[in-house]
Amino acid sequence: MSAARSDLTTVVMPHMQNVRGDLFGGHLMSLVDQAAAVVAIRHSGGPAVTASIDRVDFRERIPVGALVTCAATLDYVGNSSMDVTVEVYSEDVASGERRHTHTAHVVFVAIDPDGKPRRVPRLVPETPEEHERYERARQHRESLRPR
Repeated sequence: MSAARSDLTTVVMPHMQNVRGDLFGGHLMSLVDQAAAVVAIRHSGGPAVTASIDRVDFRERIPVGALVTCAATLDYVGNSSMDVTVEVYSEDVASGERRHTHTAHVVFVAIDPDGKPRRVPRLVPETPEEHERYERARQHRESLRPR
């Protein structure tokens, strides 16, 4: 599990702002999707596509000029699908103050050259934190299944 991580960092530029002068939600979603894609492609060893964005929690604004980091971790895998959590952090570059501003859960599916789902390697949690993330993601996935 520890190998399936990704950090994507960029400065929020003026062209990325919404009408209030903060990071536009669409740009944030793009950054989240990119960070999650790296994790899914690393784990699956090939192409993977976004199947769903299960949830995004917007906690606080990210102003223009801030450093934004999307930290993605692989939490659970099915046969061809991969559950990725992306935590977003905003940093004031001058002061070094860093805040956890958003959390997103994204599901990717590994695909073969014909665009069909393909099997991915099993996920092996090793540390107590990884076991906890894995179990939480497994339970979440079970809760989404129709009864």
